[in-house]
Amino acid sequence: MSPGRRRRRSWKQTLCDWGTVLFLCLLAGVAAVGVRVLIESVGEAQYERYEPVDVPPQSVSPRHEREREEYERRDRAVLEKEK
Repeated sequence: MSPGRRRRRSWKQTLCDWGTVLFLCLLAGVAAVGVRVLIESVGEAQYERYEPVDVPPQSVSPRHEREREEYERRDRAVLEKEK
């Protein structure tokens, strides 16, 4: 075979190559969607403050003290309505 001539490929080889390219494109698309969903789920996560119920903290901030008083007031109001 001379250097200027190319070997002709069969249609099966060409079809296999195009199938491989298509598969890789689909795989990249699925990976991109997966990464996007992961990033969105992390961005939308809400962080909850943990405060143990049975062990009160030694020093309570004024904001937490107001929240605790509000919760106690609501609980008393609900109990009074039930009576």
